Amino acid sequence: MWFEHAMGSEKIKFMFNNEFSLESIQLESFKLHYHSTLQLHFLCKLIPGVFPAKWKKEKFNAISLVLSLGDILSFEVKGNEVGFICSPDVITSKEKSSINIVNNDFHLQCESRFLTIEGITPYIDERWD
Repeated sequence: MWFEHAMGSEKIKFMFNNEFSLESIQLESFKLHYHSTLQLHFLCKLIPGVFPAKWKKEKFNAISLVLSLGDILSFEVKGNEVGFICSPDVITSKEKSSINIVNNDFHLQCESRFLTIEGITPYIDERWD
């Protein structure tokens, strides 16, 4: 599982019964912060079969996922546009984490000491109604 050694992995374990796929998600944005941290924002159109009961009270058709890679060891990005569907390759271990995103003319690769699941929230995307 991509989130096995991520900080905040308990969010996925408890909210989604230990299942959350990164297949066919949209890369909305990324930010490189001054403290050697890369933050990535994704929109996930495929809703897991199990999600928090309190979400049933809200209208949503996607999930907003924010990941951070901290204490960056290597970082490379080529391309000029985000907002595309991709299936990021995320690997976590006790020693380090990595993410690789490739889409047509865009490539992002980052290796860091740790991966943090910053947030997972319901999201309404008007484009997908």
